[in-house]
Amino acid sequence: MQLEINLGLYRAELRELEPQIRALKGALGTRWYRPMAAEQRALRRLKSRATELCALRAFARGRLHVRKAPPGASADWDAVTYHRRIAERLAPSYGPVVTLEKSA
Repeated sequence: MQLEINLGLYRAELRELEPQIRALKGALGTRWYRPMAAEQRALRRLKSRATELCALRAFARGRLHVRKAPPGASADWDAVTYHRRIAERLAPSYGPVVTLEKSA
C-alpha cells in the first residue's frame, strides 16, 4: 500500500518533537530532587508520537519501521497491521500536497 503524505507537514511536526524530547531526556538524566513521574509520562508520549510518525513515513514508502512486538503487546501482534492502523489514523492529517495550476 503506497500512501502520499505531505512531507512538509510531516517534517515540521517531527522537528517540533525533537527538541521537546531532548529537553525532557536532559532533565531526566540529572539528579532527581523531586518526583519526575509527570516528565517520564510526557517523554513516553512524545517518543510514542515520534515512533508513530516514523512508522507512517515508512509505511508510506512500502516499508516497516517497527518489526518486533512492543512490550505488553498481545501474542497475535502483527507489524503490517500495526503500521496500517497508524496510517489509517494519521494519514488524513498529512494528506497529499495540493498544487494549484495557473490558468493561462
